[in-house]
Parts: sequence; C-alpha cells; structure tokens
Amino acid sequence: MADNNGTIKNDIKIEVKNLNFYYGNYNLLKNINLFFKKNSVCTIIGPSGCGKSTFLRTLNRMNDYTEDTKLTGEVLIDGKNIYNRSVDVVELRRNIGMVFQTPNPFPKSIFDNVAFGLKIHGIKNKEFIAERVEKCLKYAALFDEVKDTLYKPAFSLSGGQQQRLCIARAIATNPSVLLMDEPTAYLDPMSTGIILDLITSFKKYYTVVVVSHNIQQAARVADYSGFFLSGELIEFDNAGDFFTRPKDKRTENYITSRF
Repeated sequence: MADNNGTIKNDIKIEVKNLNFYYGNYNLLKNINLFFKKNSVCTIIGPSGCGKSTFLRTLNRMNDYTEDTKLTGEVLIDGKNIYNRSVDVVELRRNIGMVFQTPNPFPKSIFDNVAFGLKIHGIKNKEFIAERVEKCLKYAALFDEVKDTLYKPAFSLSGGQQQRLCIARAIATNPSVLLMDEPTAYLDPMSTGIILDLITSFKKYYTVVVVSHNIQQAARVADYSGFFLSGELIEFDNAGDFFTRPKDKRTENYITSRF
C-alpha cells in the first residue's frame, strides 16, 4: 500500500514520511515512506540487519532509549506526529502494544502480568481489572489453560503460553496498534500456529505490524507486506501481489530464496 496507490486518507492508521534513522553517523533507515490501513495486518520481511526491528521501534519511540541516535522525518498515527515534543510518550505506548521475539513475562503472577499496564495507568477498580484480565486472556487463547492457576508465577508457563501471556499483557490497555517483532521466532509449530491465528483475528480490533524472518508465515497472515534491504524499503504492496507478482527483482529473489 504505497503512497501513490490511491488509498483513502480516512483509512490510514499509521503514515511514515521521509523517515531516516541514524546510529551516530550511520544512516540505518533511509528515507522510508509508507502507510498502514486501519484494522489490517502488515508484515515486514528482509534479511538480518536490514533495519526491520529498528523500523518497528520507531513506531512507538522505543529507540528513544538508545544513545547516540537521531531520527528525521515523521511518524503519524491518526494524523498526529508521535515525535512532536508535546506528545506524552507514556500515553503513546498505552495506545501501541508491543510483543517481542522472546517471551518476557514479568516476575509476577499470570494475573498480575496482564493487570500490570492497567495499574500503572491508574486503574484501581478491582472488578474492572479482573474482567479485563479475563477478556484479554481469552483474546490471547490462553484463559482456558490458566483459569485455575491465575496466581501462579508466569514463569511456570511453557514458552508458547508465555508468549500468549505477553500478547494478553500488550492488549490489556486497549491499544489501537499492535507491534510484533518476530513473535513466533522461538516457538514450536503448534504454538506458532495458535499465534498466527491470533494475529489474523486481531485485525478486527487493531492495526497490526509484524516483523518476520519466515516468508511463509508472513504471507499467511498479511494483508500488506514490505521488503527491507540495507535500510531501504524496496517494495510495499498488498500481500496478494507482493508474494505472487513482486515488482522488484530483489523482492522476488528474496521471497523465492534466490537472494
């Protein structure tokens, strides 16, 4: 879904304009321009070191924590530049959930992991919190497996369960955007299948952006997909055309394993 394809502006959730990102003097991301539709799944693919994860982190300002970096250009969410000085970064991240490669539950109970974001945003109503925790665990296809052990440590769960717990935690604050950085990288095939099904279902509620090394998985869940190479966005299109009729030979070589 590139800028010139005529998508109606009202359908846009995230728009990236002339984005450059630097580590020191090194220009890692080079003049990125694209936009994501509301309630869609976009997958970003490309070889290791091409800037995929760094790009994902520009969408919720997680690179702010990295020293000696600089960003130019704009990232607009609902038409507002998230890098404007007036932006409340805590509130921004409440609206943008993030799931990482490796499951990273907090050293707390299953229940308290999901409730964590609600509590740090000042919600104290115990009944509301309990209802929200249950709902999010159900959205993450985990509730039936943990409903009798909610107050056991999160680390007692399997790797696949821990990742679904992290997904439940990410959506607990009711975000409108969900970012996922290789969410199935370390999971077994059964857990991977569950999470891919979740990603597909989540577009009813969120705009989902997924970084993936796995082309088959990316094609399975995507409405749109982009290919990064050496910090550049080589191609971005609807998934049907992207995976079957790529316009750039470099994209074709990568998705057909001839890269």
